[in-house]
Amino acid sequence: MPGIRSNRHVSSLLVRCVRFLLLIALPLALAGVSPAVQAQTSAPITLTGTSMCADVSGQSLTPGAPVISWPCWGGANQQWLPIATGARYNLINLNSDLCMDVSGQSPDPGGPIIQWTCNGGLNQAFSLMPQGTGYAIVAGHSGLCVTASSTTSQGVQLTQQVCNGSATQTWQVSGLPPQKPTLPSKWSAPVTLPLVPLHAANLPNGNVLVWAADSALDFTNSGNPPGRTYTAIFNPATGNSTQVIVTNTGHDMFCPGIANLPDGRIFVTGGLSSSRTSIYSPSTNRWTAGDQMHIPRGYQGSLTLSNGNVFLVGGSWSGGLGGKTGETWTPGSGWQTNGAIVDDYILTNDNAGVFRSDNHAWLFAVSNGRVFHAGPSRAMHWFDTAGNGSVTAAGNRGSDSDAMNGNAVMYDIGKILTVGGAPSYDQSQATSHATLIDISKGTAKTQTIAPMSYQRAFSNSVVLPNGQVVVVGGQTFAAPFSDDNAILTPELWDPSNNSFSPLVRQAVPRTYHSVALLLNDGRVLSGGGGLCGGCATNHTDVEILTPPYLLNADGSAASRPSLSSVPSEAQLGTTIVVTASRNMRAFALMRSSSVTHSLNNEQRRVPLSFTVGTAGEYHLRIPSDPGVVIPGYYMLFALNSNGVPSVSRVLLVH
Repeated sequence: MPGIRSNRHVSSLLVRCVRFLLLIALPLALAGVSPAVQAQTSAPITLTGTSMCADVSGQSLTPGAPVISWPCWGGANQQWLPIATGARYNLINLNSDLCMDVSGQSPDPGGPIIQWTCNGGLNQAFSLMPQGTGYAIVAGHSGLCVTASSTTSQGVQLTQQVCNGSATQTWQVSGLPPQKPTLPSKWSAPVTLPLVPLHAANLPNGNVLVWAADSALDFTNSGNPPGRTYTAIFNPATGNSTQVIVTNTGHDMFCPGIANLPDGRIFVTGGLSSSRTSIYSPSTNRWTAGDQMHIPRGYQGSLTLSNGNVFLVGGSWSGGLGGKTGETWTPGSGWQTNGAIVDDYILTNDNAGVFRSDNHAWLFAVSNGRVFHAGPSRAMHWFDTAGNGSVTAAGNRGSDSDAMNGNAVMYDIGKILTVGGAPSYDQSQATSHATLIDISKGTAKTQTIAPMSYQRAFSNSVVLPNGQVVVVGGQTFAAPFSDDNAILTPELWDPSNNSFSPLVRQAVPRTYHSVALLLNDGRVLSGGGGLCGGCATNHTDVEILTPPYLLNADGSAASRPSLSSVPSEAQLGTTIVVTASRNMRAFALMRSSSVTHSLNNEQRRVPLSFTVGTAGEYHLRIPSDPGVVIPGYYMLFALNSNGVPSVSRVLLVH
């Protein structure tokens, strides 16, 4: 008899070993994840400040059993093995070998949490998002958070609910890597504007041009727009703004394309008045009507080219569906259609069809009037805008998928970071994907890097003078005119190690219709959101971020270098002489830019090589290629040995 018991004991151990191996291998196979991914074991998941655990009711082994909150007692039915599936986890109950599951793949608040046979579905894939002292557990298919009914009730089934950061949605998860520390950073208090800043553009004097639609708080969506636009000039130094209602151009500039022209003027194309264009002149503070486009459009991709022209493509949001072929504007000559650059090349597989699938193309100007198309479609291309135009395929954006409402930024010469987005524009789960694209050698080389900590759609990305990128705002589930699932914690991407680190949370959600821009003093403006009449998501304000490079480790202000003498203009291919603080480590040109709907095709960073003269002056070499330094206004920053930037001096490069 003792031998029999011993054999049974050995048999039990073997069975448990086999079960454990299957527990790891099966979900990985179902999810398409390499078995090389290392599983992480965890202790029970508990509610913040309570002893309640996520518990499979009655220690059930049956699919469909409810997951409830119950006092922690250490049983296997309260232990969940997190198996990494990309940026998400399958949470597998150690007692039953079944997966935590949102029942019936419900997309709605109140969907019950159960255990179910592991099948690789997104309703079984959960993101563990840092929140407070713990994590929010976010369902992959819905963007909703796993929630207890209260912090004290026991025996009540967990459900998914709209994420709100509350204690009932904050879970302690042992066994996971520690959260990254929040980098020193600060936000200003929100500054009120007279309108929702849905669109924004840098002006040469450091002010920011912002505008909404035919109303300060709403828009008129009709085939006969009112032909006016509420605009304002915001002064970041004083916090003051001056509103002007523009009527003389007959242009409702809601949801247009925007370009920063080489002479500093702001060129606004299409939108609700889908054929019209308007030009704002900072030197005269006046708006004038521009040449009407051949193809009416809104939500298009637009940018200034190396030859000073402006290129557009896509934009079926207004002016009819489809047929949004490329066209190029030449100052003094008007528009020419690039018939070979059809918008089929930029389409995503959006669930709303072409109305959304040709929106907001990520475009980067390169040499000789050419354009690199980086997204949001997974397929990338080179466009030549000369004459009728031509297209050359550039491959896919690595392992990334279609990424509508994501964004892309050129952080170094020919080097691009793309982040976030969603498969569809509306009602779509955002991703945390991050991809590097190197086009510096004339081909597109991609690299998938570790993802952001948060899934983001409708976020904005801003490159800093040191090459780091601030990703701000957005939401985990793309839903226009909603602040549900908003991400208040920005992330800072560092090119030296390809990692994302959290910054201090901002006060106001910045989701659909929000903007962000680099300011002349090296800080980052973030604002807007909404523009939906009397809705709760109208945000008529901006906040200003002080990034880590302007602060010491204790949060105090870092000592900044200064630029004391800079010419007002510079020629491509020449050397300029500037005076600045001693022992500067780097200089960078940051192009004045413009943003709408998470899209900023104008911003770019150009690091400059330099030498030091005999009197301590700095000789900066301006690249000769207008595909590197697109003609226009730039902020010139000097950075000291600690990476702290000066306040910029603005110069015109042509």
